Amino acid sequence: MEQLDINKIRSLYENVNDVWPTNDLWHQYSKKEIEKYINKQSFSSDAYILNAGSGGNTYGISNKMHHVDIAENKIDRYPEYSVSSVESLSLPSNIFTDVLCVGSVINYCDALAAIAELSRVIKQKGKLILEFESSWGFEHIRSKGFMKSATLVDLSYFGGLHKQWIYSPKYIEKILKQFNFIITHVYRFHYISGLHYSKYQDENAAYAYTRFDGICRFIPQVKLHSNNVIFTCQKS
Repeated sequence: MEQLDINKIRSLYENVNDVWPTNDLWHQYSKKEIEKYINKQSFSSDAYILNAGSGGNTYGISNKMHHVDIAENKIDRYPEYSVSSVESLSLPSNIFTDVLCVGSVINYCDALAAIAELSRVIKQKGKLILEFESSWGFEHIRSKGFMKSATLVDLSYFGGLHKQWIYSPKYIEKILKQFNFIITHVYRFHYISGLHYSKYQDENAAYAYTRFDGICRFIPQVKLHSNNVIFTCQKS
């Protein structure tokens, strides 16, 4: 699989104040949906959570947490952190009860390598919450990557275009199964907003259409075409 330039990605994230741009309604909505989803999950009082590619966010979780990111200045304020790519974690095997990998982190990785590492460090019966940008999203309906398993595309972020992977849910499901993860729940967001963005390339204007997400989840021809997907999985 073609590789992204990790040094370029690191430089981008080291030089932004917040990985969720405050003036970007699209990404603020994404953060809100992810945080809302995570906060509905139950974690045991003795949970030890890996936040893979955290960007310095805890998503409101107060449990013991180890942060991993390629940008050290986003996580060095936490008592437990390590600087690495999710594709090559400098951590022992089988130590975490739960893993978060959200914020479309694996879209900047080789998904196979990243999920292999997440499987390695999580305990049996552990829970993985994995969020990614889907090639089935209407945002990509006009691109070469629409509904493809894995495609490298240019996407808008902080006012510029940046390369990242988009993956089909079926492709990610296949990898998860390969590494003994069972998907227990699926949540999707950014539907019509993606379709609007594909035509007008205006994230803040597209945000207005997120109000239709709740309806889109029940329309057969639409419900699989969210831009963002969250899988909750258990390692068997």
